[in-house]
Amino acid sequence: MSSDPLVSVVLATYNRSGVLAHAIESVRRSTCADWELLVVGDACTDDTGEVVAAFRDSRIRYTNLPRNVGEQSGPNNEALAQARGRFVAYLNHDDMYFPDHLAAALAWLSQTNADLVWSPLLVGLQTSPQELALGQWRFRLSGVPLGEDYDPRLFVFASGWVLTRELADRVGAWRPARDTYVTSSQDWLFRAWRTGARMRVAPSITVVALPAGERRDSYAATESHEHDHFAAQMRDNPRFRDMALGIAAVAGERETNRYRFGWSVAAALRSLVFRPVSSVALALGVHPYAPFLALTHGRRGNLVSAIRRQSGLGALKRR
Repeated sequence: MSSDPLVSVVLATYNRSGVLAHAIESVRRSTCADWELLVVGDACTDDTGEVVAAFRDSRIRYTNLPRNVGEQSGPNNEALAQARGRFVAYLNHDDMYFPDHLAAALAWLSQTNADLVWSPLLVGLQTSPQELALGQWRFRLSGVPLGEDYDPRLFVFASGWVLTRELADRVGAWRPARDTYVTSSQDWLFRAWRTGARMRVAPSITVVALPAGERRDSYAATESHEHDHFAAQMRDNPRFRDMALGIAAVAGERETNRYRFGWSVAAALRSLVFRPVSSVALALGVHPYAPFLALTHGRRGNLVSAIRRQSGLGALKRR
């Protein structure tokens, strides 16, 4: 093994140490062992540092920013400045890798000669403790393109990305959310796409996402019954991935049938507007969602502000 790691995993976090522990453990269970994990806190004020140190793993480094940025661009840029790997991967602090994620992504990068590959994600929909106890899981798939290549109209969670360091350097820093209508992650992907980067979807599902932005007041508590439950399933249940994929497949077919049977008239009408407007935006070098998000949220940065309010993060920062 070389002195520098093969892959640098970038993990931005803020005051969710219990959830963070599951994300870190998922990296430690990777079949690819040649990694470094760069955990960067956005001026965390809880026990995040102690939780990271408790793993006693020399491959993990923790940095806490002196001033709060309020979103992931600042911590991610700090981690990239520290990264020593030939490849870069990202992991949101509320998501988890399956053990084969890094190995499968690196193999697909080599096989396709791509600059960036991403795994579609199993996204867990909000589930109560009672529903979990009854095995009533709800999942959907995210990040599945029409073909094999990246399309800017597709949302791809950063936790699915693995890319070359050359691409990371070419595209440059993550722009602050206040400077873009879309999220910083989707802005970075769009900029990478505009450089002509080869960006391909991987053929396997290797990440589980439980996004805070889709869970009201998720930042009000550092612990999460959903993370506890699904981390245990990923660790102890060899059938978990197949079971979750089956649930997501059924949900996806039901959604498709809503269109087939004419039950999604409003969504169909929105798509008729989206296609020409997004095409014009792309022709002008603008992210295809920017016109719609500008109309919905107003000025740049308001989308992330809305996500912060939904998750309860904005209220915490005001205390």
